Amino acid sequence: MKVTYKLSADCYVIPYEEKGSDSFIAYFPIQSLVFEVNNDAAKILESIKKKPIKTSDPEVTGFLEDLVSLKVVNSNKEPKPYVPFKDIPAPNYTLLLLTNTCQLKCIYCYGEAKKKGLLMPMLYAKKAIDTIIRNSCKLNTGMIHVGYHGGGEPTINWKVLKGSYEYALKQCRKNNLSLHSSICTNGIITREKAQWIIENIQDVAISMDGTPELQNLQRPFQNGKGSYGKVASTIDIFNESKKVYNIRLTATEFSHGRLADTISFIIDRFAPPVICIEPLYICGRCETSGCKPPPLEDFTKEMIDVYELGKSRNTSIQYSGNRISNIMSRFCGAQGSNFFITPKGYVTACLEVSELNDPRADFLIYGDYDPEKKEFIFDSEKYKRLAGSQVNSFETCHDCFVKWHCAGDCIAKAPDFTRVKNLRNEYRCKLNKALLRYSLIDNMNQQIGNSSGAAREKEPELLISQK
Repeated sequence: MKVTYKLSADCYVIPYEEKGSDSFIAYFPIQSLVFEVNNDAAKILESIKKKPIKTSDPEVTGFLEDLVSLKVVNSNKEPKPYVPFKDIPAPNYTLLLLTNTCQLKCIYCYGEAKKKGLLMPMLYAKKAIDTIIRNSCKLNTGMIHVGYHGGGEPTINWKVLKGSYEYALKQCRKNNLSLHSSICTNGIITREKAQWIIENIQDVAISMDGTPELQNLQRPFQNGKGSYGKVASTIDIFNESKKVYNIRLTATEFSHGRLADTISFIIDRFAPPVICIEPLYICGRCETSGCKPPPLEDFTKEMIDVYELGKSRNTSIQYSGNRISNIMSRFCGAQGSNFFITPKGYVTACLEVSELNDPRADFLIYGDYDPEKKEFIFDSEKYKRLAGSQVNSFETCHDCFVKWHCAGDCIAKAPDFTRVKNLRNEYRCKLNKALLRYSLIDNMNQQIGNSSGAAREKEPELLISQK
């Protein structure tokens, strides 16, 4: 008697060229299920993806019954990731972009930070904190998150940074909320400021690009002098206090061919627990400096080498487009939850976009401070457009095996903001696929290596259709 089998989970069949032409990877991302299959099983999976299979063939039914037992066939339809939203946001997290002033003149700065620029007034910082406090009390979240960043160096606006933190702490105590805090700094700070950050800020990221040569080339002072020595001394202060931090590195054409050596240097010199690597995205000062990202194919190989290096050195290497453990419909909070305040009081969904003359501003800046109402107001239509820009609606991601991990990638790096749902950043898209494929295979091999018990050891045989 023929039995009908219907797929009930997202399924992707990926060629496994490293094992030969008869090897494929079957991947059910939402179920966190991955295993190797041969050509026959791959054809069955491709067929059932198109329409239900009705069969009595014992080899086919044997394979499909294994999938039934794994609840990916003839089971309840799995729910797809999606973040619901309303007409206006209700954030309990704010990122204060305190200034566009900076001591450095990085050759790729997205904000083109200036030697003398704007400083956020305390009013905007306090009003932003009031907003998230009010939302947290209403939604009963139990906590707020205040972060410090900028198109410049946030510690330059020290009075507002420290004062707003103290204000947030006071308001949290008053409303029985906990406070989570974070900062991203260029490391050009005094020992006193570093000590205050160590004692008060929970999550710390330090931007630096590695060796003295690369740091001084890519992140010089405004006067052109090298910044490595000062940043290194700041990191040493954090290490002396055993403060946990991560290093954020930008890979460019100048680090091309030297990435593994650069990461080895950072680990040997500073031993950070986490190193975050991002390839350069051309915007801001890149337009005038001419700085370019590393060649894609070479950078992909270098990143894989660096991942292996990190495993051998007990250092977590991270890249935002390769988050294999995450299942999500949004790349980040820019799509509906980011409440970032610029020095001028604009509400932006992305820290890289803080000025109205940025070509991405119409899409990403969705509110501002109203001095008459004495609160932040939001453009509901812009907000809903942002919040609705989830990978579920991205045509180019429809049948991509990494869609639930990179979620269509960084929306601020979309090549055309009139066609956000139709076009992705090609460089990062290819990079994400390659690195997530590497991580997927790595996870699969670890699962096989760590498996125990007769049932687990038998699983690959059950799932690989035999000729």
